[in-house]
Amino acid sequence: MKYVKAFGRSLSAVVFGGDRIRSADPGRTDEFLDGYVCRGGNFIDTARIYGSGDCEAALGAWLVKGDNRKKVFVGTKGGHPDPSTMHKGRLDGASLEYDIKKSLEALKCDFVDMYYLHRDDTSRPVGDILETLNGFIQQGYTEYIGVSNWRADRLEEARIYAEEHGLTGFSADQPQFSLAKQCRFPDDTLVSMDGALYAYHERTGMACVAYSSQARGYFMKLQRNEPLSDLTRTLFDCPENRAVFEKIQESGLDACAASLCYVTNRPFPCFAIAGFGSMAQLEDTVAGIDTEINGDEVAAMRIIREEI
Repeated sequence: MKYVKAFGRSLSAVVFGGDRIRSADPGRTDEFLDGYVCRGGNFIDTARIYGSGDCEAALGAWLVKGDNRKKVFVGTKGGHPDPSTMHKGRLDGASLEYDIKKSLEALKCDFVDMYYLHRDDTSRPVGDILETLNGFIQQGYTEYIGVSNWRADRLEEARIYAEEHGLTGFSADQPQFSLAKQCRFPDDTLVSMDGALYAYHERTGMACVAYSSQARGYFMKLQRNEPLSDLTRTLFDCPENRAVFEKIQESGLDACAASLCYVTNRPFPCFAIAGFGSMAQLEDTVAGIDTEINGDEVAAMRIIREEI
């Protein structure tokens, strides 16, 4: 397993995406999480919204077995808007405190290593948000704080506020980031890595924990002549990505290895969240991150995506 140094630790570059595990199937949950840890994984990502809290509960049931909690770095996300009113933010102190306490209860943990905000609410001053989250750090609910789906200008505003007021700032950002460009966004509150956001990460060294890092298996399925799901086709199947796929084929690289290489070989700490529908997918992903790719091939991955 490839590792990345961040948050005072050496963490696996492939992050276990905990949005598919369910408390109704503890055997399957144990198989996936034990299999991930046995293969060197130690970074788990989940969220309060996943399964309406059930994914956290499934993870919590595993964490309390043996020494599992000591084996992994756990990040969860809160502050997600009500799905029926996605543009009405929930980053007020009361909502965030409700979410983090419910998360800790479900996870059966006294604290999480990283607590992210799942969305931004640009109507709310960043100072108000940071004051709330620093209160969570002081209360021992979390060690680090991060964000998901925030734009570069808001991250910079938060960085400056934290510096000027002696607060702990954000340590990590979760944007959509993959070798495949996301062509369509059914939810306009989602944020993909763009030039401004990339420049921010490069300038500040903030860690990136990329979601949809393999574009729902888009390139892998094309390479294996497997059918694309309707959602994968909607989000990622476009002429630009077909052109990237042709370049991957010409390079002779495995699509999984190329996708993971593109995301994780960056001048700042960068992780790839991966969700697994089967143990075979988990094994393929671990094999992909462990594939030896030389410097020229790393550079080629960036050129392939950015010249299209």
